[in-house]
Amino acid sequence: MKKKKYYIAQLGAFLASHKMTMSGTELADNLNRNGLSTSYGTEYQGGRGTYKLIRETWHWLNEQDLPDEAKKVADAFVKDDGTYAYEE
Repeated sequence: MKKKKYYIAQLGAFLASHKMTMSGTELADNLNRNGLSTSYGTEYQGGRGTYKLIRETWHWLNEQDLPDEAKKVADAFVKDDGTYAYEE
């Protein structure tokens, strides 16, 4: 799980630094393409599990005392309709 959180933190930082966003569906495709599967060993579908991973990454970064990185994750990932997937 830590590897996935680190991956999302790095991806969120990249997206935020370029003022870009990624939907949960796009993130699921990205995770699957790069061999990162759910805790059940299945592919991500871009639904609840994907957004839960975004939320858990945000919490994990805050627990690590990295609020700037957590904000980047919150800003980088959106729902398919373009609204923020996770708001602080």
